[in-house]
Amino acid sequence: MTSASHAGERRQALIDPQALARLRGVMLRARQVVDGVLQGLHKSPHQGASVEFAEHKEYAPGDEIKHVDWKAFARHDKYYVKKFEQETNLQAWLVVDASASMGYGADGMLTKFEYAATLATALVWLMLKQQDAVGLVKYDAAISEVLPPRSRAVHLGAIAEALETTKVAGTTNLEASLSGVVDRARRRGMVFLFSDFFGNTAFPFATLRQLVGRGHDVTLFHVLDGDELTFPFREMTLFEGMESPQKLLIEPEIVRREYLARMKAHQADVRRAALEAQASYVLADTREAPGELLLRTLRERRRVAAGRGAGR
Repeated sequence: MTSASHAGERRQALIDPQALARLRGVMLRARQVVDGVLQGLHKSPHQGASVEFAEHKEYAPGDEIKHVDWKAFARHDKYYVKKFEQETNLQAWLVVDASASMGYGADGMLTKFEYAATLATALVWLMLKQQDAVGLVKYDAAISEVLPPRSRAVHLGAIAEALETTKVAGTTNLEASLSGVVDRARRRGMVFLFSDFFGNTAFPFATLRQLVGRGHDVTLFHVLDGDELTFPFREMTLFEGMESPQKLLIEPEIVRREYLARMKAHQADVRRAALEAQASYVLADTREAPGELLLRTLRERRRVAAGRGAGR
């Protein structure tokens, strides 16, 4: 077997959701995801570890010659500057839903919280690599833990531990968590929100728009399990509420159409709220490899950023 075949098999094993589910520890899972993401981003001189896709930019008068990437010049006959090595003042917040509903996971797969924690920790890894400051807010019925933004490498371990030791519980109060971020995120930066957005209250559109209005780049990761998206149940099933004591013994075929219609409406509502507030929306289906989801999201950010630049 060729070395290329070995590399392909290794990459597939590292990014497969079921393989990740067997790994113990959010730090280990995140590391495997980061390895895959960096391999994927390495294919183009315009791509890199930066969540802003700013590892390189074309040379412009005034840029320092010492920051020119001569290897990229040799490959593409254009001058590129290693931009991300200098732009290290970004501040980001990760807002992670730790309510009981995030504890659901199909057999052999990551739970929604584990999936969100893996994505979040991988983002921390990438951002600290470029010396940006990252903070964490965990919430359920209220904010349960806050780690202020730090840019030191040891902060990765602190955030990973905070996520690894989380016991999902309680109901969801997204309004309280976003209000807490508004109070703390005084500098313009980035906000990544991970949640299934299930709850009894209306989506906090005004608070989300307030964050965007203050200049924050906000991305919503709508984390949903494959079971929730497809309702694959066939036999008589007892469904138990994760954030309520309610139990229902039902025949799935009877409610399938109505359930799927309501789930589609739920996704549409969250997506519409995000887009109307000028935030980004990402459906995070736990059946998709976290590394592939993150890579696709970062590439889309680069495409949008390039489009804005071209329009100037």
